[in-house]
Amino acid sequence: MLMSWWRKFKLKTRGGYKKMMLPFGRFIGKMGISPNAISMISAVFAIASATMYAFNGRVGTFEYWWAIGFPLMFIAGMLDVVDGSVARAMGKTTKFGQVLDPVMDRFVEFCYLIGIAIGIYTFEPLEALWPGIATISVAAWCFFSFAGMIFASYSRARGESVAQMSVESVGIMERREKILILMLGNILFIWWPVALPIGIILVGLLSFITTIQRMFFIRKLMIEIGNEVTIQDEPEENIEKEPEE
Repeated sequence: MLMSWWRKFKLKTRGGYKKMMLPFGRFIGKMGISPNAISMISAVFAIASATMYAFNGRVGTFEYWWAIGFPLMFIAGMLDVVDGSVARAMGKTTKFGQVLDPVMDRFVEFCYLIGIAIGIYTFEPLEALWPGIATISVAAWCFFSFAGMIFASYSRARGESVAQMSVESVGIMERREKILILMLGNILFIWWPVALPIGIILVGLLSFITTIQRMFFIRKLMIEIGNEVTIQDEPEENIEKEPEE
């Protein structure tokens, strides 16, 4: 019941958000920039962001590379929002664009996490609350978080392709929630160095929970519509045997 309410709420707010962004998408579209080009530009900002995060604690004595990486990451995320608005406003939604957009989403997330994994970030402030946490590296948690994102994304993709159903806004953790948590982690990192790793861990955990929620949703809906059938393998006697040499 709660998941159903949450999904309806997100679908409603997403619909209002899309309408609100249409004028902006129309404005950008009149400049002659295609949605796919915007997606590719977001990848450039993502690479630049990853580079800045990776520099932190490893290049020179400057300790605020992350403060440059964060705005670049934010721009990359916003460009991902803009490309969809331009496509809808200008009527330029294409099947290739529908493939490219989620691929670029995952690429931006990968760049963000790999940059942090390479840079030097500390768990020391968390040791008093959770003894032993410092033994698990930030890089390991970045891998954990990215795995959660991939599983959540893949479960939706497979559900929509195999079951032919919409899995949009199913689950607690989607792109908007991820961006919000990671933004808070970056902002609080100024005063609390462990905030960024905590944000990464939280995104990973909630992404895995989202994967489970989506699998239950897909299974339940397939049963309801009578689409859950057993795929029978072809009987062995009907399989043409290869001639023996």
